[in-house]
Amino acid sequence: MKFNNHNVKIGLNVRLGKNVRIGDNTTIYDNVQIADNCIIANDCVIGEPDSSYYSNDNYQNPETIIGANSLIRSHAIIYAGSTFGEGLTTGHRITVREGAHFGKNCLISTLVDIQGNAQFGDYCRLYSNVHICEYSKLGNYVFIFPYTIFTNDSRPPSNVCIGPTVGDYTIIAVHSVVLPGTTIGSNCLIGANSVVSRDIPDMSFAVGSPAKVVRDIREIGSREKDGSQYPWMYNFERGMPWEGIGFDAWSKAAENK
Repeated sequence: MKFNNHNVKIGLNVRLGKNVRIGDNTTIYDNVQIADNCIIANDCVIGEPDSSYYSNDNYQNPETIIGANSLIRSHAIIYAGSTFGEGLTTGHRITVREGAHFGKNCLISTLVDIQGNAQFGDYCRLYSNVHICEYSKLGNYVFIFPYTIFTNDSRPPSNVCIGPTVGDYTIIAVHSVVLPGTTIGSNCLIGANSVVSRDIPDMSFAVGSPAKVVRDIREIGSREKDGSQYPWMYNFERGMPWEGIGFDAWSKAAENK
């Protein structure tokens, strides 16, 4: 990919790694660190100051960190104080507010909106038009499908905001709503158009409004072969660290490191 270096603005104390490419009309504010082999495409804003920048003459931008081998596509806005592990990939026109923290190899698809102080583990996938509220906590390998909304204010408007928590390997299907303070366990499947208003235990398939547990996730069969389709890690590996070796072999190797 070739850029023309047209109208690129870089602030103070910005550290760029090796082979970092920056697109036209992109602004990188103060105290941003971008590691090796990253691509920041056209019309992006990295390290956008928070609201106090406009009223505090002594404002100092918190550090923003983009991990190595990341691809940030056009019109992304990433606020200051957010950190991303290596291998971040984004779609177009995403917004990530201040204080968000991501593990490695995460995907943030087009038109995703992430509010501040949200936490994400490794290999999370947020598909298009997902909204994640402030103070949400997602584990590793959590997949959130399009038009899903996380909320954090149970009696709006109020000053008490408690984000949802989602365990490792959980899948939340399209058009779901996750209400404030709820906890969804590990290895769960939340069906499409569900409203999660209560805690969901591990290994559950829950669906409906309000979402109710209808069965153990391991009882969901596969149309392609005999046996269970879930946990999904045994049937899906594209882009995952166990690709080509299988989930069990990868898990054992990871434990021995």
